[in-house]
Formats: sequence, structure tokens, C-alpha cells
Amino acid sequence: MTQNAHPSRLVGILGGMGPAATADFYRKLIAATPATIDQDHVRVVMWADPTIPSRQDALLSGGQDPTPALEFGADQLERCGAEIVVVPCNTVHPYLDSVFAERPMQFISIITATLTALPDDRSTPVGVLATDAALRAGIYQEALTDAGRTFVLPDSGAQVQLMEAVHQVKSGANPVTVGAHLHGIVDALGAAGATTVIAGCTELSALIETLQQPLSLNVIDPAAELARHTVAAAQRPPESREDVTPPTSTTVGQ
Repeated sequence: MTQNAHPSRLVGILGGMGPAATADFYRKLIAATPATIDQDHVRVVMWADPTIPSRQDALLSGGQDPTPALEFGADQLERCGAEIVVVPCNTVHPYLDSVFAERPMQFISIITATLTALPDDRSTPVGVLATDAALRAGIYQEALTDAGRTFVLPDSGAQVQLMEAVHQVKSGANPVTVGAHLHGIVDALGAAGATTVIAGCTELSALIETLQQPLSLNVIDPAAELARHTVAAAQRPPESREDVTPPTSTTVGQ
């Protein structure tokens, strides 16, 4: 075997939110890497801290601020020499600008990565599946509006079912048995005009992959999009520092 003459930039993963979602992202990072030998893969250092305070509680009910724990994790990645940092969690996004603003690491946003995968057709709204806290914070709604897109959300009853599925995945339930309600939720978004839906929670990304029947709409997986952007940035030649556009994305569903 031949050693890679140009090892990748070191990627830092700030994870643990939740552990299964972090593991799912790392698997997608490996899958997104065009490698034929071990040495072709992206170099990674990971800080996975499941004790980071609940982002749901902080955003919905003024619970403990997760920022100090996020800062601590970012410190560990910086000390390890990470050049790029990613956070495979959608709901934590409102806290990340302040965490990474003054650090030398390149921060790749899962939200920004996801929006690059939207179809060119702007005539139909984009369906958004996300946690209660992410919806309350307007994470994807604001990003879509800023991008000149319209969106549609699940109704209140469907949102309750969605959150139950997320909690079950976090508690270790078998994803195959958890996703029964997703078809109806997504079908309702389609009835409201959506042809594409963002699976804006990393637990949902993992859950959708286990469904025995594909969903009726095209699904954008933020974790997979973040993985593509991460690989593109990590494999950038040492002499190049301009932004890199990753290969064309794929969607699942239909």
C-alpha cells in the first residue's frame, strides 16, 4: 500500500448530541470519502460529550445553557489541532456562531450545507421536519426565507408524533419500529405542496434510512450533506484556501 502524499486537513467533530447521531454522521463521513485504501480517508478527532445540557430545554424553557460545554469541547478539538470543525446536530445551531467566531478552525454549518442541496425549482415549498426547539428557534425557517424559499411545517399533531419518534431513537429503541408515523407526516407535507423535505434532526436522518418503504417525497439528509462538505474541505490541497464545492448531492426517497 502507498501512503497518501497529501493527508487531509484534520477534522474535528463536536458530537454526543446524541451519541447515535454522531456515530451515524461518522459513518456518512466515511461513505462520502472517495477512498481505495485506509490512508485515503479523512483524518478525524472527535469530542463526543453526551452530558452537554439539553438544547431542547434551553431553547424551549430557559434550561441550562449548553454554551459552556460546547466551548469546552471546542477547546479540546482546538488543542488537538483540528483545522475544520463540524457539529452533527441541527438543534444546537443557534449557539455555534458564538462558540466558533474567534477560533482559528474553519466551521462548516450543517444548515448551510443542507441548503446547497435544495432543488433549483423554487415554485414549491420545502417541507421541514425538525425538533420543537429547532422550530421555535426558526433555524430552518429563517435560513430558507433568507434563501428566497417558502416552507411548510407539520401540523401540531404530526409534530407530537415526530418528537415521540426522536425521543425513542435517543432512548435506544429499534428505529425500524419507530418510523411508522413518518410516512403520514411526510405525505401531509406533500399534500401541502412540498416535493422535497429536510430531515432537520440527525436522529431523523438515521431513522429514515431504516424505513422499509421509501417516503413519498425527496428527502434531504443534513448529516449526509454535512459529510460531503466536510470531505471536500478536508481534501483541499494545502496551497488552496478558497471554498470548495462538494460533488453533486443525492437525495433519498421517492
